[in-house]
Amino acid sequence: MDEYRIRLTNNFERAVFLKGDVVHSRESARYQWASRNLLGTKVLDIGCSTGYGGQFLPKNIQYTGLDYDQTIIDVAKQQNWDWDCQFIQADINQIELGQYDTIIAFEIIEHMDNGLEVLEKLKKNCKRLLFTTPHNEPKGFWGEHHKLHGLNESNFKGFDFEYTNEYGLITKYMIPVSESNRFNLLMGKWNREKILCALPTKGRYFTTLPLVIEAIANQTQKPDKLIIFDDNDEPKDMRN
Repeated sequence: MDEYRIRLTNNFERAVFLKGDVVHSRESARYQWASRNLLGTKVLDIGCSTGYGGQFLPKNIQYTGLDYDQTIIDVAKQQNWDWDCQFIQADINQIELGQYDTIIAFEIIEHMDNGLEVLEKLKKNCKRLLFTTPHNEPKGFWGEHHKLHGLNESNFKGFDFEYTNEYGLITKYMIPVSESNRFNLLMGKWNREKILCALPTKGRYFTTLPLVIEAIANQTQKPDKLIIFDDNDEPKDMRN
């Protein structure tokens, strides 16, 4: 690997593949798993590197790659990937994210002291959240870049789990760590539960009712459907 590639990898901490490169099995397997578990078409890939993962996702998606490093974002933009994509340089702790169908966060939370809190916050910005992180990683195994260690299933409530080893083999049950398999990645999938809000009213069309609707609209987690039913003896057409 030349000196330029080494700089892009952040001293081998980041997986970097340019257009035309053969992607290693562990990295390609993660994004193929993401493709199988993708929900919707609006996708955010946090810690996207050069955006190479997008080549394993469906071509009809709107892909946004985000990374804190301006250099790697510049390289991502230079690749001219042949799908609908854009790239943003930002600190995930500072940017105000919009809404996405699926957010991908592969091996990022262990790099932040508040990684678990960040993962919880991301739930507010998506319908499905996919993440990977080293499973029960001993302190010092990956070096100084990792701030969180020993993460396992107990840290991630509400997620469904799968596992992948260092060769990219994905399984429902974890393969034990051994000389031939030095580590496993925990792969988590979370789905936002749909929220139904039912609102009865008896009159109050221009007083209490609009105030309640406004309060519902200002909730952090918006309902997927709002049903208003009218208890008046002579109900009005609520669509008007």
